[in-house]
Amino acid sequence: MKKRIIVGSLRQETNSFSQVKTMAKDFMVYKGEEMLDYIAATSVFREADVEIIPTLCAYAMPSGKVDEEAYMSFKSYILDHIPQDVKIDGVWLFLHGAMNVENIGSGEGLLVSEIRKKVGPDIPIAVALDFHANNTDLLMKSANIIYGYRTVPHEDHKETQIRAAELLLKCVDENILPEPVMVRPPLLFPGEMVTTGVEPTKSLIKELDIAEKDEGVLCASIFSCMPWTDAPNAGASVVVVGKNGYSGAPKQAKRLAKLFWDVREKFRFEEEATESEDAIERAINAKEKLVFISDSGDNVTAGAAGDNTYMLSILLKKKVEKTLVAGITDNRAVKQFNNCNIGDSLSLKLGAELDSTSKSIQINAVLKGKGSVEGRGNRRSSNFILINVDGIDVIVTDARHSFTSSEIIECAGVKVSDYKIIVVKLGYLFPDLRRISQRSIMSLTPGSSCLAIDSFEFKNIIRPMYPVDKNFEWKPEV
Repeated sequence: MKKRIIVGSLRQETNSFSQVKTMAKDFMVYKGEEMLDYIAATSVFREADVEIIPTLCAYAMPSGKVDEEAYMSFKSYILDHIPQDVKIDGVWLFLHGAMNVENIGSGEGLLVSEIRKKVGPDIPIAVALDFHANNTDLLMKSANIIYGYRTVPHEDHKETQIRAAELLLKCVDENILPEPVMVRPPLLFPGEMVTTGVEPTKSLIKELDIAEKDEGVLCASIFSCMPWTDAPNAGASVVVVGKNGYSGAPKQAKRLAKLFWDVREKFRFEEEATESEDAIERAINAKEKLVFISDSGDNVTAGAAGDNTYMLSILLKKKVEKTLVAGITDNRAVKQFNNCNIGDSLSLKLGAELDSTSKSIQINAVLKGKGSVEGRGNRRSSNFILINVDGIDVIVTDARHSFTSSEIIECAGVKVSDYKIIVVKLGYLFPDLRRISQRSIMSLTPGSSCLAIDSFEFKNIIRPMYPVDKNFEWKPEV
């Protein structure tokens, strides 16, 4: 008889300082057999001749807290599609780890705990997670395998899913019920300071391989956290999964957590980072032909609204040439240009449509183009206008959109090679932009993804927490 594996995915990364609430309509949703095209584990299970029982694959881009009703609906769908009249051999889930739901808290902990109740105590559950997960004790108690990304910027989405699937099959075949051990060093760094291509994170990732050479250890992961989630589970964690009752797993977890803690003062921005006006001046005077500036405080991939014209206002004041802002979210502006022709001009207010703390400006804009920025996989399409404001080109979208590659930018009818300066609503540059950027500068802008973590008013995180708090001692405990 074929083994039966339940598969499901529910992912969203929550920035609780963002004013943009995440509703059901914000999720890309695939159900039943269709969902199998959107998870990488499908190939592993098919090659193993496993009967896959699909539930739901739902993804929303990083944003504010998830609407409780939306979450409950997705959770119920997954639970309702776990059959009770057939033998289940395992459960595989692809989650984020930093989903925060209104009136509930961690979405992952509750979901997996209820799946555990439904399938019983003896069925292995494997969970693949993002590097920026805010893990909970409830998740650790409910799952058997926890495996996280090992790259920032993320390039191992598929590999992580596949690894979790392979470990699940190993557990099923060898009748293993592993136990995750979590240690939480009190660290709250933005992802831009914990990138895996440079030290000290590079060496921490290598230590995971060393831990996994321990015969009783199945896998080891470190999680740097989603720092803009004001919740008790916010913060870094180390998770080591050992075979049933293996005493070496806690030792490895404590060892890795201490290594993480001991290098806390060595974490730095990989990119050049400076205040906004200086960032623009550096880009203007740069010898390089293409410079990317990250508007880090309005980073849509960290849950910010993407509607702040703070950087644009500085660019206009400095009368910068050969510059593109990609992009700004403003549905009102896109609608105002609906009936306009290329070359038409309008006077309008731009910005601060979604977030009341964002800056808006009055502009005179000339329409250069309009259309749709294509959505693929987990990305929704957006309507856009390309406008010129006093010599600066600006892509304005009717919904939040992350311009993470040259291909996506050029969907708006521009050529990256036409510009010397491109401003993006990101933190660290995503891999494709890194490859083409001759110089990248992190602009330390204000906003709900501001990189000055100690500037936020945290009310719910566990204290003390570095760098919000300093000058305290910590020892790893399980």
